[in-house]
Amino acid sequence: MITKILLFINVFLLLLSPLRSLAISEWDKIRLEGIRPGSKYRVSMGSGFFVNNHNIVTNRHVVEKCKNIAIRGSVPPTKAKLILTDPNLDLALLYSPTPPKKIPYLRINYEQISKNDIVFTAGYPLDNAKSGNLIVKSSKIINSSRNPKHGFSTLKFEDVIDHGNSGGPILDKNSNIVGIVTAEIRYYSNQNKQNPDHTIGVAIGLDGLINFLRKNNKPFAANTSYDIFTNYSPQKIIKDYIVNIHCVQ
Repeated sequence: MITKILLFINVFLLLLSPLRSLAISEWDKIRLEGIRPGSKYRVSMGSGFFVNNHNIVTNRHVVEKCKNIAIRGSVPPTKAKLILTDPNLDLALLYSPTPPKKIPYLRINYEQISKNDIVFTAGYPLDNAKSGNLIVKSSKIINSSRNPKHGFSTLKFEDVIDHGNSGGPILDKNSNIVGIVTAEIRYYSNQNKQNPDHTIGVAIGLDGLINFLRKNNKPFAANTSYDIFTNYSPQKIIKDYIVNIHCVQ
């Protein structure tokens, strides 16, 4: 069996022209600020979420080597600033001058997460990373294990993610965040090296994120989960603190 781990990030070449600037949108004004017309730049796209009024968590690989970082979704188009990274955990922290409508809760009894627990992923995969349309999907936990690389937990879940989901949250049925989407693992047989036999999603566990925030003295809200909701509509809550991220490189 061959395994391939993919970090999820959308990248495309952006060609600016003098004509485009005549009808530029507010979003483009923010993300293309200071970019020279007529040149080609790479734009990586991912997801992230606020943990307090001014800090956004995402994956480090989403916001590396950016000339501009722009966010939208729970806030109007806003220019963000990269302030912290952790390469071992693949985490990054952004600063936004604009606060969100709500702050999510991180689940502090994360050790009780178990196989087959229902969770929800949220983000801006594929063309939604370009349009800014939020996508929320349900999934199930496969397992939680200790990552030997950094000593914190990694969650594996049924794959419902794609390019652009990187940095987005995973929530339980109490709307508490339990992880951060970071990659997909594709399994190939020796006979079939083109199409994967199956895929699973990978997320950074909450112990790693909480350690990252505490180590850097960044506040966050916490809560416990007891799985009491049955008719849960996560999108109504998530939309108030999640962001679509564009990094112009």
